[in-house]
Amino acid sequence: MSERTVNATGQAQEFTPTASPRADNEAPGPKNERQEDDSVDPPIFTTNTIIISQPQPQELNEASRRRPIPVNTSGWVSTPRSQLSALRGTDFLGSVEQLEIQEIVQLSTLLSKSNPGNQYRVRVPRAETIFLASEVSGEWQRDILGSSRGFTLNLLDPTGELAFTFKKNVSWGCLPCALHKMTVVCNDTIGSIEQNCTFISSSFTVYDESRKIVCYIYGPNVFSCCMYKDAQFQIISADSTHQIASVMHHWDHFALDYTLLLTVPANMKVKVKALLLGATFLMEYLYFQHLKNSSSR
Repeated sequence: MSERTVNATGQAQEFTPTASPRADNEAPGPKNERQEDDSVDPPIFTTNTIIISQPQPQELNEASRRRPIPVNTSGWVSTPRSQLSALRGTDFLGSVEQLEIQEIVQLSTLLSKSNPGNQYRVRVPRAETIFLASEVSGEWQRDILGSSRGFTLNLLDPTGELAFTFKKNVSWGCLPCALHKMTVVCNDTIGSIEQNCTFISSSFTVYDESRKIVCYIYGPNVFSCCMYKDAQFQIISADSTHQIASVMHHWDHFALDYTLLLTVPANMKVKVKALLLGATFLMEYLYFQHLKNSSSR
């Protein structure tokens, strides 16, 4: 829309007003039209925010909380049938059918001149480790007495708690008054494994805490110093009618070493399994430890 004005000379001129500059925040559109923006911009924080706590899940009941595992389990392998749901060390033997005992040999032990106590790994074959066993004994006994020495074997479960203790006194095995004996302790004594007096064959009797016979163990008919590397021990019921379990010393192609394999029924009582596990360790010390020591020299 134009306007007519008259200048100082009296001549008429047309004047057309110009549109005011559009604000930067106005949307483009036709002339003399203004678009309204109803959107709200979110606030922008320019200060640094420090997180002082992490989001926490809902509070758990005290009964459902588990103690964290303090021991290193980097070399442990898990399977769908996990044994790590147990609450106590004895419960780790609840449903197992086979236990494999393998000695742990460290490089520092091979390079040193000292003779430290033995260490073992007890696990389900090609599955998780459920116990770590460490020997406590005198160095002079390990050097001089060999398998006749007395020692204490402590078994720790994956939570680092003491599950079982196997105790053996100094014994010779060649005299009726000094036969080999191992006691199994879990808080209280739950039984013992005692050698029978025989001339050639390896024979043992397993007793419970009340000195009641649980089973018998029979091995090859050879002297202990002449035991085969591949040997099998039969575990016979208390009434001597049938075999209930077995212990086998064999070559493991996966571990590339000799191992002891204990085979038991899954529904066997935990105390009996613990006694047979102690018997398996006794076989390791009496018959197979010297074979490993002689081969490593």
